[in-house]
Amino acid sequence: MPPVQAETTAAPPTGCGFSNLGTLPLKGITTAGTALDAGHPQGPRIYSVTSAASRQALLGIRDARDGSLIAERPLPLALGSWAVTVAPDHSVYVGGYNGTAGAMGRLFRYDPSTDQVSELGMAIPGESYIWSVATSPDGSAVYGGTSPTGRLFRHDVATGTFTDLGTPVPGDQLVRDLAVGEDGTVYAGVGARSMKVAVLAPGGGTVRRVIDPPIEGTGYAYDVHVSGRYLLVRYSTSTGANPMGVYDLRAREWKDVVSDVDNLTMGGGRHGHDLYLFRNDELVKYDLRSGRIARLGFTGYGGGAARPLGWLGPVLVGTSSTGHIWHFDRRTGRGKLIESTLTPLHVTVRSMGAGPDGRLYAGGFFTGGLAAYDPATGESEFWPEVGQSEGIVTHKGRLYLGVYPGARIYEWTGTAPRLLLDLGAQEQDRPFAMISAGDRLAFGTVPKAGTHGGVLGLLDPATGRSVIKRDIVPGHSILGLAYRDGVVYGATSAFGGTSTPAGEAAAFAYDIATDSVLWRTTPVAGDLALGSITFDGAGRLWGLSPDTLFELDPATGRTVRAVQHQSYPWSTATQVWLDTHLVFHQGFLWGKVQSKAYRIDPATMAFARIVHPVSNLALGPDGHLYLSRYENFYTYRICA
Repeated sequence: MPPVQAETTAAPPTGCGFSNLGTLPLKGITTAGTALDAGHPQGPRIYSVTSAASRQALLGIRDARDGSLIAERPLPLALGSWAVTVAPDHSVYVGGYNGTAGAMGRLFRYDPSTDQVSELGMAIPGESYIWSVATSPDGSAVYGGTSPTGRLFRHDVATGTFTDLGTPVPGDQLVRDLAVGEDGTVYAGVGARSMKVAVLAPGGGTVRRVIDPPIEGTGYAYDVHVSGRYLLVRYSTSTGANPMGVYDLRAREWKDVVSDVDNLTMGGGRHGHDLYLFRNDELVKYDLRSGRIARLGFTGYGGGAARPLGWLGPVLVGTSSTGHIWHFDRRTGRGKLIESTLTPLHVTVRSMGAGPDGRLYAGGFFTGGLAAYDPATGESEFWPEVGQSEGIVTHKGRLYLGVYPGARIYEWTGTAPRLLLDLGAQEQDRPFAMISAGDRLAFGTVPKAGTHGGVLGLLDPATGRSVIKRDIVPGHSILGLAYRDGVVYGATSAFGGTSTPAGEAAAFAYDIATDSVLWRTTPVAGDLALGSITFDGAGRLWGLSPDTLFELDPATGRTVRAVQHQSYPWSTATQVWLDTHLVFHQGFLWGKVQSKAYRIDPATMAFARIVHPVSNLALGPDGHLYLSRYENFYTYRICA
């Protein structure tokens, strides 16, 4: 896999202190939300939202026949969208997401007759994501589902008002998808625990009943669609399985469960009694009457996740989450891929780490990708076909990546990632913490949404042998790791894959040789998450939580010293994972916490702020700090 591009980010800085290096070449096209208007009077159109790092997401408008770009329109205050739908009058409604206070989840309307986007307002204050939108049959109302408290709303098109319809299934965090039947009945699929579907009366104000899933476990009712007399529900489960249930609405019972359904939308592929689906990355035809499945041989949909959107005569039209359009002709049995004409946007820098070759590596959010920056020359390279790296570390002269989803561990060969381990089936998702631990690569994970209990993993890349220890601290995720003299030290978050913390955050010591936990303590009373930990030059173990710097005795885990550096809203926190970075270099601790970077004196525990705001901090191979905020890339040169 050759790099897509090589460019100079900025001339390597000299001197001391903070310098702006511009942006890394982490770009991509991620189109989570997409819809088809097959009956548009000026020709069939595909509407797709391209996600952005810090700037406005773009609503892309393309000709569904050849993929040609008609227009791209910005969505103010939205970083992206999973939720796009076409109303009966051909207007397009988009539900956006943005976690920034004052922005949050907003609803937009695109009017194709005027080629204008209107921002309709924040649907429910405090809800950062609108996951799904659907219109009533007469177009008078738009329904939306949100997170983080799993609410349903109704937008009255005539008056422009929003009505909060509450939480259809109390205790679930997301209304993940919506469908509206021909009679106006609203179906709301929820997660990340129960996977139930709430059936609401027209207008959405009354829950008539709740449909339990036909499978065991936790996860999401990820996609919901009414297709004639059937309700189709695709589930995304904590174990990584993606079955689709076929529910008979008249008989009020499950008719069938189809395993391994990969595509994101169910109803777009229906043609009579045939439903076109992707299973194991191949298009298949499923007979709703008999349950028989016929393989069709088409796999060239462009990577990412496929979305069958609808039909143009005999041609099934769909998209991939990487921005491509694909066609499949049911008469000839042949498909074709249409390259994306959407504008690639910068993606947020998700992770950074020093490489074995003197370069600083960075992984991208969402679309992923891997960039390498050479501090000596200012040149950078970019490889797009690498997943979202949550952790990056050098071990024994090689670079390793911890990739979401499925907590996949890769070795970077210099041209492509080589998969070493996949913990998706063990309900793991995010390997934030990665360190070199003697002969082993050690990593800690956050589990899948709706589950509890991350793992401490030890992998010998030379032999492939691994040790996976789940629930070292019951119910917790592992966010920080350090290593010294055969012992791995860890720091946790009490938030696993749910919004309910399992007690207070903990630290622990694990002896590799004896396969035993030496101690487990609670370093900071009241803290629900700790974060990054590291040793200093004198062998002292330090930790940085969102509100406290603390020193631990490595032998016992006892808190030797602690100082609160700022406050943190633990009482309202629903998810705290990776919020801190901490390294030791040239006699000082260097930390990032609550969007600020500090130089910390270990003797006095005094904080000196060096820059704000930033999201990531890493010690580069040249002995200087590298920082990022969204797509922006910086350095802080440390002088003796």
